[in-house]
Amino acid sequence: MHIDEIKRRTNPFHPYNIMVSGVVLIVLAWCWRSTEMSLGGLLDGWGNMVTYIVGNPELQDSGFFPPDLGGHNLQKYLLSMLETVQMAVLALILSIMIAFPLSFFASRNTLDIIIPGKRRSAVLLKNGIYTTVRFFANLSRSINEVIWALLFVSAVGLGPMPGILALGVHTSGVLIKLFSEGIETAQQEPIDALIATGAGFIKVICYAVIPQITPFFVSMTLYRLESDVRSATILGFTGAGGIGIYLFDKLRSYENHDVTTILIIIVITVAIIDRISAAIRTRYT
Repeated sequence: MHIDEIKRRTNPFHPYNIMVSGVVLIVLAWCWRSTEMSLGGLLDGWGNMVTYIVGNPELQDSGFFPPDLGGHNLQKYLLSMLETVQMAVLALILSIMIAFPLSFFASRNTLDIIIPGKRRSAVLLKNGIYTTVRFFANLSRSINEVIWALLFVSAVGLGPMPGILALGVHTSGVLIKLFSEGIETAQQEPIDALIATGAGFIKVICYAVIPQITPFFVSMTLYRLESDVRSATILGFTGAGGIGIYLFDKLRSYENHDVTTILIIIVITVAIIDRISAAIRTRYT
């Protein structure tokens, strides 16, 4: 990078940097005002939040503490949490099966490997494939998992299956975007070297592209597993299985001690998955 460019980027008082900062502040102020954000409102209502958590002294068992650790309920919640994790794992596998191959068609550099040439027909075909795959990815991830779950519940009924399908479709769109962006950061030199040997596009992708982006793929996949576990707990609100069914039921019936127990189980489960994910990531970085 040229020395003048480095100076420009690192000088906070450069006119360009001042202009960018001004635009950011204007957008921030506009969003703050339009959405009626108010720190004063939060501070004024802080006491109500504390009262809600601690409970109304006039209402027995209206608080969230202590959690209900009764043996029968605890076992029931742990089993439903296990079902939630199973839903997330199956949904992740389904989404990878969809996203992994399609991500190569959502990346310009691998499309040029699969469909080489600058002929008009080749360019039109690549543009059509790229646009179609990108549209599918945008559509599937733009619609919230809860909406997908409602659609699949209406199709296959209550239970874990609609939750798995909902998470799988939504996550596939997210992974197509993430995977394709990772693929487009691959260095071109190994690709060109392998193409020069006369290797076909499958060998080029397998030996020149995938080895470069494997750590990124693993990291994004594990991140989505954590996200899917969290999302699966909410899908129970739609009747799509997992611990979310109990969470929704207890919230609706104001059994707040059980709500706290369920939330503790969710937090511990996500923390365990995070530690396992971190251990796996170290093997690929």
